[in-house]
Amino acid sequence: MRKGGMMATRVARRSVQSVDRALDLLEALAASEGEVSITSLANRTSLHVSTVHRLLTTLLRRGYVRQNPETRAYYTGAKLATLAEGRSRFNELRHRARPILSALTDQTRETSNLVVLDDVMAVYIETVTSPHVVRMSTTLGNRVPLHATGAGKALLAWLAPDRRDALIDRTEMRAHTARTITERASLRRALEEIRERGYAIDDEEYDEGVRCVSVAVGPIGSPLAAISVSAPASRMTRQRGGELAQLLRRAASELAEEMREQPR
Repeated sequence: MRKGGMMATRVARRSVQSVDRALDLLEALAASEGEVSITSLANRTSLHVSTVHRLLTTLLRRGYVRQNPETRAYYTGAKLATLAEGRSRFNELRHRARPILSALTDQTRETSNLVVLDDVMAVYIETVTSPHVVRMSTTLGNRVPLHATGAGKALLAWLAPDRRDALIDRTEMRAHTARTITERASLRRALEEIRERGYAIDDEEYDEGVRCVSVAVGPIGSPLAAISVSAPASRMTRQRGGELAQLLRRAASELAEEMREQPR
């Protein structure tokens, strides 16, 4: 008994208090149904409200936690799902998408990505990097704005009109390059064009010298994700982007069919 108590004390001394507290918060959020207020989180974790606020600020910035701007309540973000084990929706998407993205990169020799919607941002949950020395790459969990990226615009265009408009109204229309769409009316017109032609293009709107073509996965009104191919603008001309759209549509259809066949 004494030896066990000494070991427990040593383990407690080696633990990092801030990590313990952050994990307590994530576990409290994961165990809740829906959104949770900061006061409720403080009560559930026995932490001071100021401590909870400080930790949530970091988790929010990293994408593990999201906040409803209207209620100010918190909920788990999509990035947390990329770390989870088991048969979550995002893990299943990643598992099914991986060979499809690999085939797409083999065909195009450019970087292929799987992106999902997370509130007013798009999150990369899978990627297969180009074999070129000069290539585009991203990290899993990277969050990018909807209005300035190909995948973000593809997801927006495929949403039901009421949800799409609500997200646009809450989007910070920040200019990332001289080509970024910064007017909501212009973005709405661009999304209608994307829906008509079936694919979106990021024409150096997020990063100068980078182009991306993207297609939504799933039915109009409720997209599961978006598949994109990104490359240096010197290789990804506007004409080539349009030509690659057909390959992307086939890949998106294949992934959507794979997900339909998956037992619920």
